[in-house]
Amino acid sequence: MPTYDRPALLERALRTCVAQDFTDWEAIVVDDASPSANETSADVVRRIGDPRISLIRHERNQGVCAARDTASRAARGTWLIFHDDDDELLPGALAHIHQTAERARPEIRRLIFAYRDDDGLSSPEPPLVSGTVWQYSDYMQWLDQVSERTDFLNCIHREVFQHVSWPSDRSREDIFHLDLARRFNTECHNDVVAVIHTDAVNRFTAVPGPERLLRMAPDIARQVDRIVSGHGDALSRWAPEMFSRYLRQGAINHFLAGNRTEGVRYSVRFIRQRPIALSGWASLLLGLLSRRLLASVVATSKRQRARRARSRSGIQ
Repeated sequence: MPTYDRPALLERALRTCVAQDFTDWEAIVVDDASPSANETSADVVRRIGDPRISLIRHERNQGVCAARDTASRAARGTWLIFHDDDDELLPGALAHIHQTAERARPEIRRLIFAYRDDDGLSSPEPPLVSGTVWQYSDYMQWLDQVSERTDFLNCIHREVFQHVSWPSDRSREDIFHLDLARRFNTECHNDVVAVIHTDAVNRFTAVPGPERLLRMAPDIARQVDRIVSGHGDALSRWAPEMFSRYLRQGAINHFLAGNRTEGVRYSVRFIRQRPIALSGWASLLLGLLSRRLLASVVATSKRQRARRARSRSGIQ
């Protein structure tokens, strides 16, 4: 459970673990170098007073995936659940997940379950089909049809982490899921086991502003490089729309990171695939003009898309 400077949300999340009727669990909280002026994560863990909860503190802020990686290395259990501090486990969730894991065939090394958003809608969309097994191509094809609601709860066998690890920088988790899908099978379940809350001011997945986009750009650009070099052929075959999005992400983030040559190279690849898409030409022009201007335009566009998504969901 990664956390950063939101003790009230952390306490809510941990208490939903303590309230579970299944008792054979440990919770590893990784505090990603929260400021310590007010109440701390240590205060929360001390107040709850459950010996099954342990706390690890990063000395410097490294990002949510790096915190998950730290927790993965510290975990002792056979199956690992990745649970954000602004989410809640529903009653009976751990017992249900444990029973499902006990029934899983030996080749299954990841189980995924559905969430309910705090707007009342389920995630992901379209819904998971219970019992379906994803191989590499199946995961790719799912990526190409999924909507804005992409979150699902991951329950991953510890064997996976001998071969695949979370990014150790500020990039997103995409490369982890792609690497995992290439090596291991995933079993899908549409059972809702947790609630996602989207009201945290400093939510990990909140729409970033221009300065944050600029700070994150070098790590994201490197991750896109890894995705395109390692998974590009498979993406272009099974998930062409997603592959185009990665090309555009590569262009934008290389420009934001000051790598103009790589930004142009990705732009050209995107434009060849989508020659009439104005977004590709706009990214190329803005990237060549000014990376700060590009960051402002991208941040505004992300806010507008998030607003439209919330409007479609009926959230004001």
